[in-house]
Amino acid sequence: MNRKLWINLFIKVAAVFAVFVVVIILANSTLLTAYFTHKEKNLLIEHSASLSALDPNDTENLGEIIEGLADSYNFDVDIYTDSGRIIYTTRGGKMMDFINSGLGDHGFAPNRERLVTVKRQTLADGGVLETARSPVTGEEFLRCLRTSDQGITTELRIQTDILKTSARAAGEFIIIIALICFVGSLAWVFFFARRFSRPITQMSETTERMAELDFSRKVEVEREDEIGRLAHSVNDLSDRLDTALRELREANAQLQNEIELERRLDVMRRGFVANVSHELKTPLAIISGYAEGLRLNINSASKEEYCDTIIDEAQRMDRLVKSILELSKYEAAGAGRQPQTIDIAALAGEMLKRITAGQSITATCEIADGTTITADPAETEQILKSYIENAASHTGEGGNIRIWAEDEGDTRKILVFNSGRPIDPEIMPRIWESFFRGETHHNRDEGRFGLGLSIVAAIIKGRGQRCGVYNTEGGVCFWFTAQK
Repeated sequence: MNRKLWINLFIKVAAVFAVFVVVIILANSTLLTAYFTHKEKNLLIEHSASLSALDPNDTENLGEIIEGLADSYNFDVDIYTDSGRIIYTTRGGKMMDFINSGLGDHGFAPNRERLVTVKRQTLADGGVLETARSPVTGEEFLRCLRTSDQGITTELRIQTDILKTSARAAGEFIIIIALICFVGSLAWVFFFARRFSRPITQMSETTERMAELDFSRKVEVEREDEIGRLAHSVNDLSDRLDTALRELREANAQLQNEIELERRLDVMRRGFVANVSHELKTPLAIISGYAEGLRLNINSASKEEYCDTIIDEAQRMDRLVKSILELSKYEAAGAGRQPQTIDIAALAGEMLKRITAGQSITATCEIADGTTITADPAETEQILKSYIENAASHTGEGGNIRIWAEDEGDTRKILVFNSGRPIDPEIMPRIWESFFRGETHHNRDEGRFGLGLSIVAAIIKGRGQRCGVYNTEGGVCFWFTAQK
């Protein structure tokens, strides 16, 4: 594009200069001699009229004027009588036809050279303009003759060869100057075309990229004229469109995220309702059946068993409802949060001892005494409770649980390890979902609903911290971060 534009501009402007030079050359070859001849005719007529008005007897004044004409215009001047005797001439002895040797009273009296008329023109004031040729030398002259009332003739003439030579020399000079100017103009046009086309080309490329939604290209502005202002406008338009497009993309991405979040929330909501319904269906059915048996007045031995079962199932539903309410509370973005300094070593050690009491599990808290974090005590206790209970439920007899801490900048990472089976990587991302339990078959006697890790995730998200899980050699490790 750049090359095409500046080359086209260069060719067109250079063609204009070339035509100008050609016109000058043609004018020189066809019109310059005619122009010189026309100018000389006018000069001959003008100066012959002024000379004929002078007094021929005033030789001193007449001589100065004639010599001036000869020097300035290369005119030959003859003033002679009607008999042909020269009174004054600028040609000297070399221009005589012959020498008249009769001296008499007039002394030396040369006669004028007689020319053969080729073309004759009578002027309005009585003068004559002729083209004449010398019969001796064959030279051609342009001459103007005027004869006074006293019979004195004033003749101004110039050789036509001089006119042609002057015209040719002038023509050659003009052509040389024209060619030099043409070459100079080509150089000027070359640089002008490059400089003129560069911003236009850049604007074209920039707008093409803008059409493809690429606003990184900018026009390099090096001028303050209309093209420069247009380039500034293109750059400003590019920046504005880039900003508008970026804001539109951000808004679109945010909208997509909101739509995706809403979709996921809707799926989670439906799944949550389904899971709650599933968890409540069995105890409600048991309670309804056993209550029906009590109404039918079953024997006293079975009545006590029925009542115990109804109480157990009611307590199970109570625990489920409390867990759901607890999850909702922690999902409420920090509702009731009261951060304070917590001795995490003491808290973790106490909870580990309490939860694993009576089990054949080796439980070790390796957090150094006096290690503290800044967090809400109730939330931190809930996280440790969920992690330790989950570890205890997945650790068989003879297994072990370890808790330790690692510093990471201005946070502390608390890790809970259990020697249970590794978690399948395919289901690892799902363990934080509500009501998700990795086992295919669940034992209702365990009293677990799959809400503990969901509550942990909600607490950690509300704090703006991180949590996670990974399989390690000999078991699984859960972790979370807290402010030091």
